[in-house]
Amino acid sequence: MEKVQQMKIVELASGIKTMITNEQQELVKLVKEHSQISRIDLNERAQKIAEQMTGLGLLDRIYDEKTETVIYKLFNR
Repeated sequence: MEKVQQMKIVELASGIKTMITNEQQELVKLVKEHSQISRIDLNERAQKIAEQMTGLGLLDRIYDEKTETVIYKLFNR
């Protein structure tokens, strides 16, 4: 049986509303739980989704110079 994709409407930092997939919702939930998440803690699929969400303005990508890693956070409004 094929998994059904459900969409959820969210508001971007710019104020524009858009739809996100279940996978994107799971990533947002994960980032909310930890306040931020390191790229190395994500599997390859989640890393790709995080990059897409960064391009959409849903996640903020920050380079941590101390640990030389990329960190994802939700945008502050």
